[in-house]
Amino acid sequence: MHRMRNFAGKASLTFLVSLVAASPVCAELIHAPGGRAYPDLAGAITGSQSYTFHPATQTGTFQVSNTPFLLTTGPSVANEAVVQPNPDGIRNQVVNLTLDQSGQLVSDPNNSYSLYGTVVLDGKTFQGLLLQGTPTAFGAQPGSPTLFNLDLKVTGGELAQAFGPAVYLEFQSKTSSSFDGSFNRSFSTSINSSNTLGYQSRAPAAVPEPTTLVVLLAGGAGLVVLRSRRGYPRARLE
Repeated sequence: MHRMRNFAGKASLTFLVSLVAASPVCAELIHAPGGRAYPDLAGAITGSQSYTFHPATQTGTFQVSNTPFLLTTGPSVANEAVVQPNPDGIRNQVVNLTLDQSGQLVSDPNNSYSLYGTVVLDGKTFQGLLLQGTPTAFGAQPGSPTLFNLDLKVTGGELAQAFGPAVYLEFQSKTSSSFDGSFNRSFSTSINSSNTLGYQSRAPAAVPEPTTLVVLLAGGAGLVVLRSRRGYPRARLE
């Protein structure tokens, strides 16, 4: 009887392990946005997302394309600029990724990000390839709405200096989506909005206000200097 119980326990454990191994692994968001940042590129025009799974390689091709709309470089309305099409009519941002069946980013030369359009900032016109980057991390969260986000290493573009060395990008789908968290089958969604944020942009540092300690130390140092100057002639006369 004891042997039969051990056998049944081992069989149940083996079944559970195989069940977990066979179940699809869901990707998670890499991280949440760290608050407001500038530049902030908003895409408010509907775009599209597609994921094609390739059973032979156990990888999939993830693609997103949407239309950038508004670039904000500061907190005031004066810092807002509408993104217009290029002379050839192109105005979009495109992401291409290769993912494994668990939704993890796979190293591939085709992994890319590009932003095209025309924007006027401080009286200067930036046109053509505005931003280019290489994806370094990817995440996803199914639901209503579905979220996709990624980190990018900036590699070029007319606005590369404005955004800094790295950016955070998030796409949000409409409520209807065929993505259930699994990356071992194909799916597609309609993109409702996006945000491209330059958290590491070279923003000018504000001049810090002097602290109470600094003021006291400065006042004490000035008092010492004043006393030493008053005492210096007496030392010479003596």
